[in-house]
Amino acid sequence: MTSSNFTRRDFVKAIGIGMTAAVIPSTGNINPRSLDRFGGLESVRFDSSGFFRVEKADRWWFVTPDGAAFLSFGLNHPDKVYLLQDYNIDFWRAEFGFQDLTEPAFREGFIKKVMKDLTTFGMNTIGTHAQKEIFGKLTVPYIQGLFFVRTPYWLEPSAENFPDVFSPAFEQSCERVARKLVMPKRNDPFLIGYTLTDCPVLTDLDAAAHGPDPWGGPSPEAPTWPRVLRNMGPNAPGKRVFVSLARKRYSTIRKFNNVYKTHFLSFDELLNAESWSSAKRSGDIEDADDNHTFLTRIVEQYYKAACKIIRKFDTNHLIFGDILNAQTRPPDDVVSLIAGHTDLVTYQFYGGYDEQSHILDRWSKLTGKPLFHADSCFSVPYKEMPAPIGAVCPDQETRARRFLDFATQAFSRPDFVGWNWCGWVDAWAAWKKKRQHSGLQDPFGRYHHPMPETMARFGSHLYDYGQWAKAPEKSQL
Repeated sequence: MTSSNFTRRDFVKAIGIGMTAAVIPSTGNINPRSLDRFGGLESVRFDSSGFFRVEKADRWWFVTPDGAAFLSFGLNHPDKVYLLQDYNIDFWRAEFGFQDLTEPAFREGFIKKVMKDLTTFGMNTIGTHAQKEIFGKLTVPYIQGLFFVRTPYWLEPSAENFPDVFSPAFEQSCERVARKLVMPKRNDPFLIGYTLTDCPVLTDLDAAAHGPDPWGGPSPEAPTWPRVLRNMGPNAPGKRVFVSLARKRYSTIRKFNNVYKTHFLSFDELLNAESWSSAKRSGDIEDADDNHTFLTRIVEQYYKAACKIIRKFDTNHLIFGDILNAQTRPPDDVVSLIAGHTDLVTYQFYGGYDEQSHILDRWSKLTGKPLFHADSCFSVPYKEMPAPIGAVCPDQETRARRFLDFATQAFSRPDFVGWNWCGWVDAWAAWKKKRQHSGLQDPFGRYHHPMPETMARFGSHLYDYGQWAKAPEKSQL
């Protein structure tokens, strides 16, 4: 069977559980000699710029600093804390030969293991969810997270976590973060770019209370940005923006009062009122349209300030933007607005390809930007990890098949440039009480077979799938 008549279905069958890599036809582009020092495909070339960028040719690509086409298949959460729990720290002390965490032996052992695991899993990137400081100078591509706004749903944010982005103080806080995390990396060729907040609370759906979901939880109801800012005092710039919008939307204060169930005598009185309404959703107030309009103004200002500060310190690297929770799906105009400031559309979705493909189709058409899946996985519960995050599978074989189903379909899209897998080492319930991160190995480094073999075989043919968009068999998928 040659690559010319080799379909995606044949590939999945060949790369399937228990098969050897030798039976998988190759386009001839993939072997260790054909990759540049960043893991980019030498046979697909662009101008070199010295830093990662995105470029559209036959499909969207990352482009390595040396000018080779690149797709990101990465690992999230390779963090030392997963090796330092009561149930496994003694094992890793013996494995790495350290007693105190300040000893070089721990850091050296940790880095050696992470790099070995990247090779074992066929991965080429350290994802956004990892504390990069322990690695020192990385020699593999990586993504840096910047939390200018600490409003992820999983942090259970309170009103104090939603800053007034219209205030000069917000830019100042962004600058403090950027001085620490951006300025030292501005000339690093292995840095791909920066993600911002992970799954921020933007809409009422993001803020809603929920029980255990594939992507996390349970979480209580959270405030929303528009409601927090409208409750600020008269000197807050964000409050003045809200009152200005209210004046335009409601010709009289009486009409405003009718909607908000208030008794203000004037818009000036509204301006001076603090904490006059709930920061959370109320069924008595029909404020959805107002909140949406105000949210677009907030998000626009947030991105103007955040991107301005990033570019003040670093003009070389990509801006991924917030990791959008596709399972609560932000409104189209918010996605479009964000994409106007970023180089990619970055998202999270815990589930299969068929569950999210319509969202990817819509966002790709809406924004014209490449798509990057920053975080997701499939999981298998067991006694010590009864409630893992991720779409649950009954066993590791099913998990491997679901991984393949998503990876082969997503990377064959001409607009899809990367997926970072959520989970390195299992986090047991003895540590993570509510939900546990599901890794590719248990806390003692024992791999969950056949995940390593399946991932490595896919990783070795990543670019075969990346180039599938121009193959005639694409129409048969």
